[in-house]
Amino acid sequence: MTPKWFLLPCVVLTGLLDVSVFSQQYNQTTTQQGALTLESGTAPGTGNVIISYNGRLWSICDDGWNLAAARVVCRSLGYPHALGHTSQSYFGRPRHEIGLDNVQCRGGESSVLDCRHEPFGTHNCDQREAAGVFCAPRSTRVSSRTSRRPPTTTTTPTIQSTSQTTHRSLQGKILMNFSENSVYQEMMQLDHVASNRHKPATYQIRIRNGRTTNEGRVEISFNGVEWGVICSTHWTMLEARVACRQAGLGYGKSALKASFFGGETMVKLASGVHCDGEEERLSDCYHDQSGAAATTCSRRDFVAGVVCATELPDLVPNATLLASSTYLQDQSMYYMQCAMEENCAAQSAFNIKRTRHDWHIFKRRLLRFSSSIWNFGTADFRPDLRKQDWEWHLCHMHYHSMRVFATYDIIDRQGNRVAEGHKASFCLEDVQCISGVVKKFACKGFGDQGITVGCADDYLHDIDCQWVDITDVKPGNYVFKVNINPEFLVAELDYNNNAVHCDLAYSGVSVRVTNCVLGRG
Repeated sequence: MTPKWFLLPCVVLTGLLDVSVFSQQYNQTTTQQGALTLESGTAPGTGNVIISYNGRLWSICDDGWNLAAARVVCRSLGYPHALGHTSQSYFGRPRHEIGLDNVQCRGGESSVLDCRHEPFGTHNCDQREAAGVFCAPRSTRVSSRTSRRPPTTTTTPTIQSTSQTTHRSLQGKILMNFSENSVYQEMMQLDHVASNRHKPATYQIRIRNGRTTNEGRVEISFNGVEWGVICSTHWTMLEARVACRQAGLGYGKSALKASFFGGETMVKLASGVHCDGEEERLSDCYHDQSGAAATTCSRRDFVAGVVCATELPDLVPNATLLASSTYLQDQSMYYMQCAMEENCAAQSAFNIKRTRHDWHIFKRRLLRFSSSIWNFGTADFRPDLRKQDWEWHLCHMHYHSMRVFATYDIIDRQGNRVAEGHKASFCLEDVQCISGVVKKFACKGFGDQGITVGCADDYLHDIDCQWVDITDVKPGNYVFKVNINPEFLVAELDYNNNAVHCDLAYSGVSVRVTNCVLGRG
């Protein structure tokens, strides 16, 4: 077997990594049932997952191991969140016997033992199938933007190509400049607020002043007596999801930022709440500010509110179809004119069109593929825009019902996006359904758009914008990511299955897509 790793494109290596320290294995046992450690990692927060059970240390089989399980592990170990998960003993064969198999987490559990799994000791795995994680490093950021400099040395992973996949090996300490890394650039843009981000003391919440009991402004109290509201700075569907869960009202359906439910005169007790959507309570999320004395809000009417629901859609892309349908096409720009009106080309194509009178004879290399998106939820998926707000595209002669329905990214092994595409939904409809389900949505004649529960909408490889322009991408090994509903514009039961991450090998003349797995974008 060849090690596989599924690393989200947000890894920033900082500081001096001493491999001799992080590769040490844990010899001690712990008496705490279910306690976790990481073994054989190459940096803090990385390694095979080791769990204590009945006074012994055990490793975990990678069957069913996913990003949700990695979130549980990283949170249990005190790291802010998970960057990725690994399988097939990516960090080497563990010293300890396999103890857990078929671990299936939702992501919000407090312990791996709270996830579904086989009885302890029951498995069909060997030492080549250990599960591991990449956790985000604990924050060490400073408040001054000028003092954030790329480290002078680091241990950097290099990519080694094999016939089946790619893996990392450490080649020692070398000089590295992170200034060209898109993730590092994004970090450099953060202001001093990020350094103050924290988890506050536990507080109570209640939903008040709604038209029904499942909606209203979010009120919080640190002592159960004095109640205030949350400033809606950075209030998104993810924070609403956690608020509804904590209030026992199901799932977040809408996140309201204005004082639709009142509360302008109430004291602001928190601001800048940042959740990943899987926390059990809002106080488990990071906050920029908390407490009456420390919280400021730029406007009085910035009051966080929610609409909760017990039934929502759940979009799931077909990973198998994506892997099997991908191919290359060299397309003349003459045939891409409508697509370019929707920005479905790389920047270099627009530069050619702007500077060359014969631009139409130039060709672009397109990575084409098909997408099939199923709704496995409990409610129909409807566009975020009202029908009267749909945008008419004259060249393609159709309406766009969502500004961004899907994004397509090619990402190198350092986390840089090297090519991208997108899909503005022009026709959300029921193309295929499971047996017994009647199609409800059809685009013909300005019909209603959506995806019925138990149905799928298909975007086949031969339609405009169902591609990524990779003309400027060098041959190599990459991650290909297709992310549905990437901006969480429509509420869903689960966002952890909205994206497909694949290994992509590009030779310059052919492409191979393998190891496609569902995850979070």
